[in-house]
Amino acid sequence: MMMKTMSKVIAAMMIVALTNVMPVMAGNKKHHHDRHRPIPVVVHKHVYRPDVKVCTFRVSRFDSHRKAMARAEHLKGVMDTKWNPRTREIIVIYDAKVTSARHIMNFVA
Repeated sequence: MMMKTMSKVIAAMMIVALTNVMPVMAGNKKHHHDRHRPIPVVVHKHVYRPDVKVCTFRVSRFDSHRKAMARAEHLKGVMDTKWNPRTREIIVIYDAKVTSARHIMNFVA
């Protein structure tokens, strides 16, 4: 008698465990038969461009980094600017054929 009750309790616990796990398994769209299907690989072509350079300069705590970045972005030859708040530095990516790091720093300062 005690063995039948224990097996019923164990079966009930297994059903509860499975019903809790099934929604997680239902949301997983990957099935076992997808394991052998090849995964598409996207290859990014990296082009070596010696004319693209990076210059970093520090902004004073009294100056606005937004204004300095806006001035640098309007300069011809500047491709991108990034702000690092931890070090208070502006990173400028520019075309070396068009402008120079010295010209960017003098223009922004």
